[in-house]
Amino acid sequence: VFGILIFAYTTLLSWSYYGERCAEYIFGVKVIQPYRYLWIAMIFVGALLKDQLALLWLIADALNGMMAIPNLIALLLLSPVIFKITRDYFADK
Repeated sequence: VFGILIFAYTTLLSWSYYGERCAEYIFGVKVIQPYRYLWIAMIFVGALLKDQLALLWLIADALNGMMAIPNLIALLLLSPVIFKITRDYFADK
C-alpha cells in the first residue's frame, strides 16, 4: 500500500510539473496559477468520478495520445536531418 501511495503521489507531482511547463511555454507565465488551481480541482473531480473509472482511463489515454501527435510530426519532419547526421557519424568511424 505504501508503494502505491508513493507512486500515485510522485505521478501527480511529475505530471503536474510537466503540464505546467508546457502551459507556460504555450501561454506564458500568467497561466501558471490558474493551471495549478485547475490541476488541484481535477484531482478532486477524478476522486469523485471513481465509479466511472473506465471513462477516466479513456480520457487519459486519449489525452496522452494527443500529446504524442506533435512529437510524431516533428520526428517525421526532422527525419531527413537525423538520417544525414547518422550517416555522417557512421561514415567517420
